[in-house]
Amino acid sequence: MKSLKSIYEMQIGEQGIINNMDAIELSSRHRFMDLGIAPKAMIKLLNKINFNQLYIIEVDDVEICIRRNDAKKIIVENN
Repeated sequence: MKSLKSIYEMQIGEQGIINNMDAIELSSRHRFMDLGIAPKAMIKLLNKINFNQLYIIEVDDVEICIRRNDAKKIIVENN
């Protein structure tokens, strides 16, 4: 069964498909999309660093670091 959760709620090593990013303001959402962080993209949570302030994710074989505040707003569908 598929479930929805934010990147913030994911465990290290967990994978999923981005389902929704609507809670992120438009200018930031465009910047994320330029990096490949967009609905339907497959992501993997690689690590949480700096006292869980930063989240390192992998999107299309590229490692990207995002802030906890943004990680809470990106909803992922787990397989």
